[in-house]
Amino acid sequence: KILLLILDQIFSKTCKIDSDCQVRTRPDIHSQYCVDGKCQKLLGAGKHCLRPKDCASYFYFGPLACSARCKAESECEFDELRSIRSTFCCRAIPETKECNPNRPGMLTGCNSKHLCTQDQISWKCMAKNFGGWAIGVYLSIQGNLLINIGLNIQKLSYRMPNFSFFNMNISIFNIGLLIYIIGKVSGFLSYIFGNSSLLASLGSVGLIANSVFAPLINSEIFTWKDFMSIVFVLTGNSIILMNSGRSHKTFSLCELLKMYQRKETIIWFSVILIFIFAMFLVVKLIEVNSEWAFEDDFFSFLQNDRFYFEETGRILKYTMIFLYVALSGTIASFTTLFAKSFGEMVDQTILGDNQFLYGVTYLFFTNIVIFTALQIYWLNKALRHYDALLVIPLFFVFWTFFSIITAGIYFQDFEYYTWEQLKGFLYGFLLCIAGSGFLMSRVINTNRIVATGSRVNIEA
Repeated sequence: KILLLILDQIFSKTCKIDSDCQVRTRPDIHSQYCVDGKCQKLLGAGKHCLRPKDCASYFYFGPLACSARCKAESECEFDELRSIRSTFCCRAIPETKECNPNRPGMLTGCNSKHLCTQDQISWKCMAKNFGGWAIGVYLSIQGNLLINIGLNIQKLSYRMPNFSFFNMNISIFNIGLLIYIIGKVSGFLSYIFGNSSLLASLGSVGLIANSVFAPLINSEIFTWKDFMSIVFVLTGNSIILMNSGRSHKTFSLCELLKMYQRKETIIWFSVILIFIFAMFLVVKLIEVNSEWAFEDDFFSFLQNDRFYFEETGRILKYTMIFLYVALSGTIASFTTLFAKSFGEMVDQTILGDNQFLYGVTYLFFTNIVIFTALQIYWLNKALRHYDALLVIPLFFVFWTFFSIITAGIYFQDFEYYTWEQLKGFLYGFLLCIAGSGFLMSRVINTNRIVATGSRVNIEA
């Protein structure tokens, strides 16, 4: 194969412009184009390459055009050069940088997430679905609001389990659960339209919603710390929205599965699973050796006569809220990942490539159901013992943090960010964390915590 490429270069036609190489009026990705005075075929961004001149982005990067690290999903491509196990792939021209509008498809030099679009007097790689991301943001915010309402209603059910409506006894918990599920569905749909990292960061909108709905539904006290949290979160989210990538690539089933096999993904998933398992063991150890123990608990073998955790002690006052919420938030990051993967399958099906013919698609959906159930279970463990004004903000912090990191590693969302975009994204996220810190400080203030009965009240 390499010999054929060398011979092709030796006997290739000389040229000055692309039209000198074309034998048809409408050239395509298989046509030849003029590169350094000779006609040759070109490769789009992400394709395996042997030389810089093989790449459509050669006019922009020069000798660095064939220097990108090949992605695992590139193995799903079956172009004529794939049989050559080349180490490098063609680089893509960054967003807002000049491209070649006279070449078709990805031969413009842009990646699959961008289009070569006219911007005033020049042509630049720009997001191809600029309007779609706005739909994703809307669905994400709507979902976060409904999720928050649902969680606060579930919290209410621990004080008022039922209410009567036209002589019917209706479970308040089930109503909250239904609203929560509707919110989750809205959140899942948002991943069809936008980047996971962008949409996950919008989870902090739930902090603002919680500051409104927790006092309204559960009569919890709104303090100056809640107000400061709103200010920081709104500012942080505004910065994130201004600096986030507006486009996203639609992945095939093959590409999704290949990305699950990437070394970085496997390592990160292993770290998260070990983290979840360790937290689970610590939680069960504390529960079975405290007043919060359940009868016939399967993990009762962890009981130890040498120590016992009092409800007024620091472990149940402070540590358990973080453990419960961290478990729920970390598990929720997996829910987000599987939801994004399933959303890609729906998107491909809408585009005409039915992905529901494959069993793996249903596996994604099954995982969404399982991880959502686990997420709700551990979150309600926290809501049973602590105020929603504390539990829900902490949950959004853990969920947002792990979802952004997971999306960045698995979907490589940050790869095409400019340095300025990345800095803006990080600054915005840090502001959201700072806003959450105002609420977390309420947990640390030991003088304002009073244990009563089977729950811990934290007074502002």
